[in-house]
Amino acid sequence: MSQPEQTPPEQPPAPSHPPTALKADDPLPPPIVTTPKCIIRAHHPSDITRMQRAADNPAVAKYMSYRFASPYTLEDARRWLDLAATLKAPGTDILTCYAICEPGTSAYLGGIGVQTRTDVEAGTFELGYWIGQDSWGKGIMTEAARGFTRWVFDTFPSVVRLEAGVFSGNEASVRVLKKAGFVYEGTRRKAAVKHGVAYDVMVFGLLREECIRN
Repeated sequence: MSQPEQTPPEQPPAPSHPPTALKADDPLPPPIVTTPKCIIRAHHPSDITRMQRAADNPAVAKYMSYRFASPYTLEDARRWLDLAATLKAPGTDILTCYAICEPGTSAYLGGIGVQTRTDVEAGTFELGYWIGQDSWGKGIMTEAARGFTRWVFDTFPSVVRLEAGVFSGNEASVRVLKKAGFVYEGTRRKAAVKHGVAYDVMVFGLLREECIRN
């Protein structure tokens, strides 16, 4: 596969906060989603090395915003791990960003999560995800997207819509979203500029009643 299965947005800027209380030898968090090709669980300190190796790839970073560091260092991975432990849906203690992992070994492959909105758009969450190049073309991201969107709708009754934006040229991510039931809704022309290149941003949406349940 020539492009990463990825939609922006991804990790927001890291605030000043204490690191996660988890230690590397603590038990792994239980999965929130289990599929034949992957599990999705909360991040764990033992993910740092694999996270850095998977993320430190220009092909993975190509369709990400500048917030996704490139090169991606161990310190970037540590900052994200600490930040992810603090990102929770408003008014809840439920995390919004998770690790995509191998079934059986629980080895880190990539990340998936949502960004929440406020005011009249509080019923819409924005989906973002990425996965390392070694996992491209295996259907892992499609299973993760399907399973995670089901979990979001089941976990947050007030959410009526999920939305995702894809940079023009990222056909792999378009395929993932369509297979997960998302509908193309339009294009924001030249809405993103990265390293001097202007990209259209294709907008995809998934309503609660459209969520794939099998």
